[in-house]
Amino acid sequence: MKKLAINKQEIAIKIKNEEVTKVYTTGTYWIFSNKEIVKFNLNEVIDVKFHSMILENETLKSMVNIYEVIHNEVLVTFRNNQFDKSFVNRNVMIWKNSTQLTTVKYDLNSTEEVQKLDKREIEILKKISAIRTISIAPYFEGLLFKDNQFNSILKAGDYLFYSNEAKISIVTYDLRPQTIEILGQEILTKDKVQLRINFMVQYQITNLLKAYTSDKDFTKMIYQAIQLGLREFIGNIGFDELMSDKNSITKYIIEKFETQFETIGLKLKDAGMKDIILPGEIREIMNRVLIAEKTAQANSITRREETASTRSLLNTAKLMEENETLWKLKEMEYIEKIADKVGEISISGGSNVLNELKTMFTK
Repeated sequence: MKKLAINKQEIAIKIKNEEVTKVYTTGTYWIFSNKEIVKFNLNEVIDVKFHSMILENETLKSMVNIYEVIHNEVLVTFRNNQFDKSFVNRNVMIWKNSTQLTTVKYDLNSTEEVQKLDKREIEILKKISAIRTISIAPYFEGLLFKDNQFNSILKAGDYLFYSNEAKISIVTYDLRPQTIEILGQEILTKDKVQLRINFMVQYQITNLLKAYTSDKDFTKMIYQAIQLGLREFIGNIGFDELMSDKNSITKYIIEKFETQFETIGLKLKDAGMKDIILPGEIREIMNRVLIAEKTAQANSITRREETASTRSLLNTAKLMEENETLWKLKEMEYIEKIADKVGEISISGGSNVLNELKTMFTK
């Protein structure tokens, strides 16, 4: 005989030929052999291999809770209010008298945003991959699609959805001003001069849904519209007229497309010509014209300065003719300049030289 002790949080069963023949609850028992005895902890989930035997025994069946976890459901067990395990696509059996285990079942079939869960539940469901997160960065907006059907517009932030077969996708767009460059456009002017144009346009999304529904790839649409606008304008204007007023093309593009963009949820904020690249022959001609213009300007300035200088000399001569003192001062100025260049003076010929110098500095 052997002694079998069953504690308060335990239960034991005797199994013979895959059938439960006896149930042992809390207490002490004397048995001949413990080979057919299976002891259970009431605070542990029951192993699946014992489910059928327990269900066939009415006594045991009344002592357990059975949870059927079907597709797109998850059962979470908590031990002393702390996360323990999770179960999907299987039956879970727990003793009713368990003092430590509790359960919560979550239905993952919903395609709506998860909102009723607390922070703790969200972290647990994230941990077991039962929740998926969609994040939208600052300054962005997103178009939410469920099973390829538009659902809603999402602002910047994090959004939680259950993990199920529903196809949830999002297309995000930056709401800050964006720049598109139209580079290397070879266009003929009205007088058949071939130019290469680099142009830029700046736009901003004001209504994301309207922009997306009008054209899924609206950036490509903007590029093509501006490209055609450039060809239309430059093809109807002469080369000289274009070069004399380069800003006319910017004004034309803004006036032509500003209202058109507003109707599809976009705002044309700015546009401008970056470069006009001329063919080699035209560039050489323009350089020669520029050189000729600058040479003519230089000659004009030179002649103007010469005229001014001559007029100044004439005015000076008139003043000196009318004023003897001014004439003497001018003579003294020239003598001073000459004296600056003289190292020494040798005098010969008596006193006549001194008299002449004296006469030079007196009236």
